[in-house]
Amino acid sequence: MRDFALSPELEELQGAATRLATEELAPRVRESEAAGRWPDHVLDILDGFPLGDLDLSGDLGGAEAGLLAKVVMLEALAEADASGLYAADRPGPAAGAVTMCPDRDLAMTVLEDCRSRAATCAFTVVDPELAWPELAWGPGWPDLKWIWVSEADQLRLLEVTDTPTDVVALAFQASGGVGVPFGSTVERGSWTLAPHQAIEVRARARLWGAAIMVGIGQAAIDETIGYTTDRVVFGKPVAHHQANAFDLAAAAAGVHGARLVVRDAAASFDRGEPHAAFWATQAWLESVDAAFDATNLGIQLLGGHGFIVDHLAEKRFREARHLAMAAGARDAADADVAAQVAEVDDLLGSLGSTSGGVR
Repeated sequence: MRDFALSPELEELQGAATRLATEELAPRVRESEAAGRWPDHVLDILDGFPLGDLDLSGDLGGAEAGLLAKVVMLEALAEADASGLYAADRPGPAAGAVTMCPDRDLAMTVLEDCRSRAATCAFTVVDPELAWPELAWGPGWPDLKWIWVSEADQLRLLEVTDTPTDVVALAFQASGGVGVPFGSTVERGSWTLAPHQAIEVRARARLWGAAIMVGIGQAAIDETIGYTTDRVVFGKPVAHHQANAFDLAAAAAGVHGARLVVRDAAASFDRGEPHAAFWATQAWLESVDAAFDATNLGIQLLGGHGFIVDHLAEKRFREARHLAMAAGARDAADADVAAQVAEVDDLLGSLGSTSGGVR
């Protein structure tokens, strides 16, 4: 039996993150987008938590609070404004790569750059059957120095040798945007990981995005319900028309379900369960669908208002779609899930077979 209740400590962390998000982020969403960054005092507060170190182990100088603490905090911040999280959370989605890096000294060098805000790192997944793309695009890295690359069972660390090119960010504008030609990098390390380790690197990156998608999806649901219960069409609120009511209920249930599986996957990492990466990848897939349904419904029910910047519906939709294309997108996630289902022992045990899958 799974217990989804948060501990008093995590409830306190969630409350603090929600207060910060409500008081400091929500009132200046568009202002932060225009500036390309969250206010410095907000970044200072997040460093004090410390956001980037919550899920890192003690041997890496981390807070050892666990992945569940990280996803709870990411959810709360994303509900108000997700757009600065790439820049605020360092190493962010690259935490799994840092954790699995066999060269601890090199990993610490990257972390020290992140903690001091002297530079930051990116994480990308490359299809081993395709040529490397000409450019690595990323929000949140005007000071990008390090790029972690996951390619099948290979983990690489690239150092950026030229100044990244500023580009227009299509989502997460409060994190900025840059382009880096892979030809402008030098490989500082390359390691062959065990298959389960390589999948875990990608799974932790996906769980990072999944938590943010849950927050975005919840914000979309809340705003859409508020709008559609106030706006009257054909004599009753938009939300009270049967088709709309059904869609809203389904989208809200989807977001809530995604929240539970994301938190459970994070807790499975904290418990050291052997199939945590499988559940994290599945949680990401659930979150992609839930966030799309919630943000798309927000645009549809707001009508023409959903496409203009007077409302945040269009912003949340763009951010949800961006995260759905991260860490190798759905094809890479499906491939990782399939690999684990085909190779792990039968967890039921009583069937007398070792060719089963993860239940």
